[in-house]
Amino acid sequence: MRKIAVILLFGVVCSLQAAVLNEKLYRKAEAHFNNREWGEALSMYNILLAENPKEVKLYVSSVVAASYLEAPQSIMHYVELSERNGVPLDSLFVGVDALTMKLQKSKMYENMLLLIKREQPWLKKLINTYLIRFYRFRNEAPHIVEISDELLTMFPDDERLLKLKGDALLEQGEDVKSFDCYKQIYRKDSTNRDALIFLGNFIYSRGTEQLKELEMRYDSLPSPTRMQYATYKWEKNKILNTDFREAAYYLEKADKQYTTPYLRKTLYSIYTRLAEVGKAEMISNESKSQKKSP
Repeated sequence: MRKIAVILLFGVVCSLQAAVLNEKLYRKAEAHFNNREWGEALSMYNILLAENPKEVKLYVSSVVAASYLEAPQSIMHYVELSERNGVPLDSLFVGVDALTMKLQKSKMYENMLLLIKREQPWLKKLINTYLIRFYRFRNEAPHIVEISDELLTMFPDDERLLKLKGDALLEQGEDVKSFDCYKQIYRKDSTNRDALIFLGNFIYSRGTEQLKELEMRYDSLPSPTRMQYATYKWEKNKILNTDFREAAYYLEKADKQYTTPYLRKTLYSIYTRLAEVGKAEMISNESKSQKKSP
């Protein structure tokens, strides 16, 4: 019994010594890292990883150090090593994202994701979900459109992706393509409030601009003929009966779900232009009563 106890005690002492050694090595590795001695830091991390193959922070630091060395093969080595040792890629990605952001080197995180996507194409779906979050955070509209298109080939009915793409296209000034995205969302779900509001506002804005241009052209005529007046009235009624009524259709559906002062103001403007006095007065009266209520 005494012999067994001695053996157990020896094992505990060795474990404690190893723990101290690991802590010393880790401090050395971090010192090299902080001093931008990337090769030396990697040498320390390699020893630590051999003893602690499931320690996420070691993989994170190793990937970043290899990124500073611009060594894609080394980056993939640590990624693949983490995969073999059962370390979740999600944990690795979150860690690298946080560390590179702290170091103001977020481009390294993006490059890592793109590298893995190229070297391990079977992870394309996972990588693209992280890429689109990254590009969305940085408000990089062209990249959001690109990655959204890739994901939409796999998930064509994903309304969230269509909205991301539509908003990014709008940011780029591609209004018509953005409209098409929201139209797709509406076709898939006619109750989607974001789509209803976007479509209604877009069509109302388009109709308003068309009316302004029409009225400017007519007002520029020195002495309009009856034919010119008739043409003006016909074109004006056409805009009102197409764009304005279609805009009202979408915004009314959104208003029934949940109203806002801006939404009510837009509907009031539409009803006024359409000479729908009853609807305009109803909105005006409701708005007044809401202001009076505590």
